[in-house]
Amino acid sequence: MITTYANQAGSAGKTTSAVTLAAMLAETGHTVLLVDSDAQANATTWLGVSNPSLTLGDVLLRRATLAQATVETDVPGLRLIPAHEGLDGDALELSRVLGGEQRLRMALQDTGADVILVDCPGALSILTVAALVASDSVITVTQPTVKELAGVPKMEATVHEVRDAYNPKLRFGAVIPCIVPPSAAGALYSEALTLLCEQYGDLVTPPVRRSVRIPEAYAQQTPLSIHAPSEAVTHDYRAVLNHLIQSGVLP
Repeated sequence: MITTYANQAGSAGKTTSAVTLAAMLAETGHTVLLVDSDAQANATTWLGVSNPSLTLGDVLLRRATLAQATVETDVPGLRLIPAHEGLDGDALELSRVLGGEQRLRMALQDTGADVILVDCPGALSILTVAALVASDSVITVTQPTVKELAGVPKMEATVHEVRDAYNPKLRFGAVIPCIVPPSAAGALYSEALTLLCEQYGDLVTPPVRRSVRIPEAYAQQTPLSIHAPSEAVTHDYRAVLNHLIQSGVLP
């Protein structure tokens, strides 16, 4: 099962969701491969990998095999294909390759993992398209503001275009509301959440509240579920995971 995390509007919790859910799935006994497809390499940093010798770009441009680029993390059952800042240059080169958007799909055919999660860049690029071509489903994230919500239909439209052109099995799997402030923060946020649920119904997962524990976990290079297992925001992500399992987006 291959699931892509992608969005087209700002920083809304995409990498937090990818890393946290990857770690939680590994903790339940799944063998998980997390693919960092973002040149910012936040997922790579979060999992404690610095200065990787091989990255996703090397795999996509066939300078290395997937097995050669795979890194074991400190979370049992969770492996990583890392990224670094040079991935943007690799993406430019990949865009000139015939069938470049198919390279990730081909590379992921035999990984030995039960679950593959791909953390995409925050904007549409050939790396995002390649991830969608390879995937069974797409999860997007949004903050409960008008600006951020505008990215959800854009992402949905991209999924439909890729499905029609390349990957008939691809589905728009879920929307995770992230960085949600407390209700006392004002009616704007609750109204945005209501609008999101009206538009996307059961695709909307339980919300993930705003929490200082998330940047703390990143700074400690430890997944949230390990850094703060009993915190409310971690329970939020467990509710998200249960929703995604029940809907068949994750196993």
